[in-house]
Amino acid sequence: MKKIQYFFLTMALLALGNAGAVAKVWHVSAQGSDTSNGSSKAPFATISKAAYQAIAGDTVLIHCGVYREWVSPANGGISPARRIVYMAAPGEDVWLKGSEVVTGWKKESKGVWKVEVPNVVFGDFNPFALNVFGDWLQKGKSLHLGEVYLDGKALTEASGDKELASKAGTWHAVVTDEVTVIRANFDGRDPNKALTEVNARPTCFFPKTTGVNYITVKGLKIAQAATQWSAPTSEQIGIIGPNWSLGWVIEDCEISQSKCVGVCLGKERASGHNMWSLYRKKFGYMKDGFNREIEAIFKAYDLGWSKENIGSHLVQNNKIYDCGQAGIVGHMGAAFSVIRNNEIYNINRTNGMMTGAETAGIKLHAAIDACLENNCIVNTVMGIWLDWQAQGTHVVGNIISESEKQDMFFEVTHGPTLVYNNICLSELNLLVKGQGIAFFNNLLSGRVQAGVSPERYTPYHFPHSTKVKGLFNNTGGDVRFYNNLFLANAPKGKGTNGLATYRNYPVYAENLSDSVRSTPDYLKFLFPVWTCGNVYFKNGEPYRNEFGHLQFPQSEATAKLEKRADGYYLNLSVDIDLLKQVKTCAVNTDMLGQTFISEALFENPDGTPFFLKTDFFGRVRNERQPVPGPFEGKIDGVVWKCNATLGDKQYTY
Repeated sequence: MKKIQYFFLTMALLALGNAGAVAKVWHVSAQGSDTSNGSSKAPFATISKAAYQAIAGDTVLIHCGVYREWVSPANGGISPARRIVYMAAPGEDVWLKGSEVVTGWKKESKGVWKVEVPNVVFGDFNPFALNVFGDWLQKGKSLHLGEVYLDGKALTEASGDKELASKAGTWHAVVTDEVTVIRANFDGRDPNKALTEVNARPTCFFPKTTGVNYITVKGLKIAQAATQWSAPTSEQIGIIGPNWSLGWVIEDCEISQSKCVGVCLGKERASGHNMWSLYRKKFGYMKDGFNREIEAIFKAYDLGWSKENIGSHLVQNNKIYDCGQAGIVGHMGAAFSVIRNNEIYNINRTNGMMTGAETAGIKLHAAIDACLENNCIVNTVMGIWLDWQAQGTHVVGNIISESEKQDMFFEVTHGPTLVYNNICLSELNLLVKGQGIAFFNNLLSGRVQAGVSPERYTPYHFPHSTKVKGLFNNTGGDVRFYNNLFLANAPKGKGTNGLATYRNYPVYAENLSDSVRSTPDYLKFLFPVWTCGNVYFKNGEPYRNEFGHLQFPQSEATAKLEKRADGYYLNLSVDIDLLKQVKTCAVNTDMLGQTFISEALFENPDGTPFFLKTDFFGRVRNERQPVPGPFEGKIDGVVWKCNATLGDKQYTY
């Protein structure tokens, strides 16, 4: 049976998009040798050896084992049809780790053990000698990139011997000329009888050069790397990422225990690298690199940032967890990409030791024409954070719960951004400090909070392009709320519910009046708000002058997410049939209009008109009068399947 499976697999791989070219399958096995020829009978021992040999159209088939190396592909594919595929052999458990096993621990005192690791183990990169560093980093500058793991669980870095002795599950290191001395409190366990590992590499699968295009990574378990803090003004490196390339696919992988970032779709070094932290010049907003970020955008454009060269990645069906900064991060490099069906959890929540302005399940800058679809994001500091230039971006069908701060944050962007069919279940669902955003047919169980940032002038682009059209400040408004379901369950004393945060914002007619247009204080200028067809429960307050809405001021509605073995279930106390009486409005490009600042249409990433055609489950919508919220009909069973492909859930743009 196994021979038959491999026969069909090999035939499929040879036929995969090679347009008549002769493709090769390179085999890698933990029992192989790098002096072999890479065949199924004589496999290589390292993925790196195969990565040196593979060319466009080839497949690297990796067999069961643990591979401790930094894979830097030497070559890329030449088109979406002729890419290089790195994949785990079907049914086999493949680990790629940035750590090394450490043995020879000696007990010093109760719970505390010591080991001396020769520095030659780390080569020219010793994470225990390097601090977490970068622009926008607020808390965690005293932390080191090193990490100690006991049976796959990360310990916490202690401030010194005193904390180490008193607190189980901690470690502390001192680097000398010859050795790195690590002490750890294993809480009564013997580290020599467990799997004890330490960080040794800055990444696991990441090209050392830019422009390595059309790579697929499929089915690998990637863990334990000493990734550095990834600010939008720095070279951004994750435990896996394309390094400023085009057309990568990262799918069906399990990505975990990155010191900072899991998947990185971000910026390269040439357009600037932590210029604020290194030189402390050009004081800007927050004194953390605002002006340097603007410079980086123009430099990147001069260096070839365009749809033809950068982005257009697909990140799907991955499990991403236990990362210190972000699950997925990227400045500019995620443009034109699709991020869908990923389960992301326990992000920036481990020990709470690292904080800064770049922390979220998904944190993107300049997500131009990117689509964030059907991701399940649980227990993160923030779910989705779109910062600067979320233009042409679609955020659709995501489930976000247990966010420490907010489920979604839209910051200093001018749109257009389309946010629909999402389920947000934390206390604060939306923090909106941007413009040109349309929120429709979402389920919002908590609060919405509006804010402004008038000091910051941020870029906007020509539609579907990386070319900057201009810069404008961010005073709020130019937002649309249609057909949303506001459960309004924020605790008392925690602010207002529904759309009360927009009570002082003008409607369109007021915005055009001479008294508003001639105001001398332009930094306080508020753009209008459009609303229709929303439903408000409990203390939810509609926007003034809203029409076609339905309000249940005394009725409580609840939504609870429950994780089971096969996926996530939503318990919603709202009768969907009751919602059908609301006079909602059709949502499409024509009715959404044009954004004020970028003067762009709310349309699909390919420039075609948008119509709200399907609900959260992909069921056909009543386009003229869709049911409020994400569901056109009843909820039956699982709302998000663990480790599942998209299956029957598709979105029509």
